[in-house]
Amino acid sequence: MTLRAPEPLAAQHRLEGFDCGKPALNDWLLRHARQAQGSGSAKTFVVAEDDGRVAGYFSLTVGQVDTLEAPERIRKGMGQYPVPVVILARLAVSREHQGLGIGVGMLQDAIRRTMLIAEQAGIRAMLTHPIDEEAARFYTRFGFIASPLREQQLLLLLKDARRWVR
Repeated sequence: MTLRAPEPLAAQHRLEGFDCGKPALNDWLLRHARQAQGSGSAKTFVVAEDDGRVAGYFSLTVGQVDTLEAPERIRKGMGQYPVPVVILARLAVSREHQGLGIGVGMLQDAIRRTMLIAEQAGIRAMLTHPIDEEAARFYTRFGFIASPLREQQLLLLLKDARRWVR
């Protein structure tokens, strides 16, 4: 099994049969990822086998967080302006490929892409909404911190993110 580095979702990628164990994440990939890619509402990147079968994916979009919803370290210096963020909307690895480090690799790739965006536009942090406690534990291992007002909203200050990418 040879896996390719994360690349933008394209027609040659085979989505059928993808199962990460989380129905909502499976459904979004199968039903909505291509539409979001086409409309520009979210960009999805996939790790695929040589035959195009998807082993994992993540989706990015942009947004903002009210300063009151951001942890102190993230809102510091922002005044009353919303905090600009890249949203890691989804990240999932197929059951067959779990435990191989693909999730960590995709998170690192998502952070790299976020840092590239931040070189061209104002982005202070990466935000994610973990689907469950297992996902929340995964993100907190990499320095994501909870919003003071929304427990299931985690943020990673970009200057902290730099230590996770090479």
